[in-house]
Amino acid sequence: MPARDPSTSSRLVDALLAAHEILAAANIRHALLGGIAANFYRREPRATRDVDFAVLATPADVVTIVDAFRRKGWSPEVRTNKTEVLRLARKDYPRVDILVSGTSFEESALARAGKIVVEGAEILVVTPEDLVVYKLIAGRAQDYEAVAAIINTMGELDAA
Repeated sequence: MPARDPSTSSRLVDALLAAHEILAAANIRHALLGGIAANFYRREPRATRDVDFAVLATPADVVTIVDAFRRKGWSPEVRTNKTEVLRLARKDYPRVDILVSGTSFEESALARAGKIVVEGAEILVVTPEDLVVYKLIAGRAQDYEAVAAIINTMGELDAA
């Protein structure tokens, strides 16, 4: 899928849809998270430069994911710190980061994810409650700001 135009938001949508198509074709359960997901739950959108997905994947699935993205012209880089992240780059798209879910919370968050429609494509997005947890774990200033914006917009969240 070629990029439509050079604007950042449309290029982010292009990258989101391209990554979603690749993951769906590989039968990998995935859900949107990060800044784009946060923008669905806040009054005032915040600019972001990348697309973030969580995936439920075995080690064999990670190999499948890497191969699938490579075939579509992406350059994957595996990063491990607290979690395993596939950082995907392609010159005509913004970066895509894929968080490989490894905890029971992450698996549950993917199971609870709800559907949104982006340009006709149904895409799972983590719930606002789960996104708040992801953001608190990430622990950067921008994550705390997103948590405040989500809570201020959504009101009372489900603490269960």
